[in-house]
Amino acid sequence: MTVTFTKQPNTSGDADLAEQGFGRRAKTDAPLFQHAHQAEDAISFFTEQGYVVLTDCLNDQELEFFNLFYDRTQASHPFLWGLTDKRKPHHRTQGLIYSQPLLDHPELDSFIQHPASFPIAEALLGGPGNARFSEFNLRETPQNAGHGAMNFHHDAVSPDRLDRSPYMPCDWVCAIHYLTDVSPETPAFCVVPGSNRYATLHEAFTEQASAYVEQPIYGPAGTCVLYDTALFHTRLDGDGVKSRRTWHQYYARGGWLRSALPTTDRYMRPPSPPLTDWNLFPKRLALHPDPAKRLFFSHWNTAMCEWVASDFDDAVRAAMPRGHQ
Repeated sequence: MTVTFTKQPNTSGDADLAEQGFGRRAKTDAPLFQHAHQAEDAISFFTEQGYVVLTDCLNDQELEFFNLFYDRTQASHPFLWGLTDKRKPHHRTQGLIYSQPLLDHPELDSFIQHPASFPIAEALLGGPGNARFSEFNLRETPQNAGHGAMNFHHDAVSPDRLDRSPYMPCDWVCAIHYLTDVSPETPAFCVVPGSNRYATLHEAFTEQASAYVEQPIYGPAGTCVLYDTALFHTRLDGDGVKSRRTWHQYYARGGWLRSALPTTDRYMRPPSPPLTDWNLFPKRLALHPDPAKRLFFSHWNTAMCEWVASDFDDAVRAAMPRGHQ
């Protein structure tokens, strides 16, 4: 089956200037950080810019595992990926996406707190014990998908981000791992550095003035991009012919932050709310015998609460927005 994108009008930026955003591409590549030896520098860069690029986060064996998983599940369960005529709305802008693979594939569990990227994501969310699982999905822009010109957008945000002090820790962090090489010819992730502090892309463009850039992120398979979900970002489509595979994992901030004021220790910020209203966690993880794992999987939305109340009934899951996808 051929999957192609429908081109979007540029509503986030200026359509007179560019197909996406404002067309002001960065002239240099994004800085790279080694997760093992430059963690503090990576955290500092993220704090200022809202994203960071980590090198060599997945080894050859892990990359082979993921790519074989894609090949196998796309062949055996094409509907789950959106490879049939009955494509759901969430497939249409993503190309191919397997939304909830953890529900049926425990062989993926070892990647949930990956030793390369997770410690840095955890630090960005307030330190050990403060990261909470939100979502794990697999995506592919297939060959010959064309040019979708996706609008710059942000994911989940908390309104208080615009005036709270300090800004960090952020509310949600997404880790995108490249499973195939990403170059200017392939689809690529693209961010507007520092735009997490603005309500709209237009505001970021105006306020940042000459500092405003749209930063493509290229790198070999195994590269990881951590970004604040409030950061404006998009997918660049490359030549519209070549493909790209990525693993996306989202984390929320757990725990209550105490006030930074000198006269009180009352709570200042509650935990981040659930990232989505549809995502489900498998029973083996949500009710894990290890209390630390249960805490990590404790950010339940109401869909998850209803599924647990049904004792994880398969019919209840099937009635959820993404069911078995």
